[in-house]
Amino acid sequence: MKLAEIARRVGGVVSGDAAVEITGVAPIETAGPGEITVLSRQRYMKWVPRARASAIITGEEFAKSIKWRTLVIAKNPYEAFSVVLHLFTPEERIPKGVSNRAHIAPTARIEDGAAIMAGAFIDAETFIGRNTIVYPNAFIGYRAKVGAECRIYASVTIRERCQIGDRCIIHPGAVIGADGFGFNSDAQGHHKVPQIGRVVIEEDVEIGANCTIDRGTVGDTVIGRGVKLDNLIQVGHNVRIGEFTVIAAQTGISGSTKIGEWAQIGGQAGFAGHIIVGNRVKVVGQSGVIGDVGDDETIAGYPAVDRMRWLRNTASLERVGDFMREQRASERDRGRKLPDNRQAPAKPEKKP
Repeated sequence: MKLAEIARRVGGVVSGDAAVEITGVAPIETAGPGEITVLSRQRYMKWVPRARASAIITGEEFAKSIKWRTLVIAKNPYEAFSVVLHLFTPEERIPKGVSNRAHIAPTARIEDGAAIMAGAFIDAETFIGRNTIVYPNAFIGYRAKVGAECRIYASVTIRERCQIGDRCIIHPGAVIGADGFGFNSDAQGHHKVPQIGRVVIEEDVEIGANCTIDRGTVGDTVIGRGVKLDNLIQVGHNVRIGEFTVIAAQTGISGSTKIGEWAQIGGQAGFAGHIIVGNRVKVVGQSGVIGDVGDDETIAGYPAVDRMRWLRNTASLERVGDFMREQRASERDRGRKLPDNRQAPAKPEKKP
């Protein structure tokens, strides 16, 4: 594809040879002749002199600093690169039909265009929508419902009565509808509380590999429309996640917590149970959220507080060591001996 055509599709402007032929995409570190790459962050500027790519997608500010290279200058370089990735995505093999090696209960309803691959297990009274693909070894339990145009990848478990909306993607190994972590404890031990709710996943949700979303104890665990979950995320029972929220890997959300719409949550964040996190909240990775958070806040640290406050606190802690050394030096200069808080070595016992 000619670079001029790529620029037209991404709404960019070519600086350099618009007739160069582009055959693929690659990172700036490894891209070679015929490939296009992207530069959207300052940290990658060091690669520009060594880059062998035939063209670089970048923004106006970076373009001012780049000489003698063919560029596509775009308003949003990363978004433009995403469009280019779609142009060069290899054609996907789309399975068709129902394998005779899949187990499908007689009372299950499979709509036209759905594909069920070998080893999949579709239980009684289950519904599979049109054009949905169920990959090998997936389990879809009793009275579960999967909407239209979904991708249920290999080894996914969707347990009984759970509901999946249209156009959802569930990656390998995810478990939807496992029992929530609910027990009554007494002197005899821990006694299981029945988990009789469901998981309800709305439209256009993507769930990463090996995520676990627990069913409600009573009522439903709900994942709102357009939510995107990275890999290895734990969602506890009766959690509600609002529309278009994105959550990075290894985050854990305890039971009955509510997260608002359009939130952005970094990796390895942890949420206590029974708290409310507002709309458009940003949570820095590895934060520990133990209380309610209002709309539009950006929080960090443990316990999570306003990000700027956390940065100031962290900077203050960094200065404590320097302050103590200065104090000790000052006291020595004045001839005062500071107390030594180190534990004295034990004296050997005298023999009788």
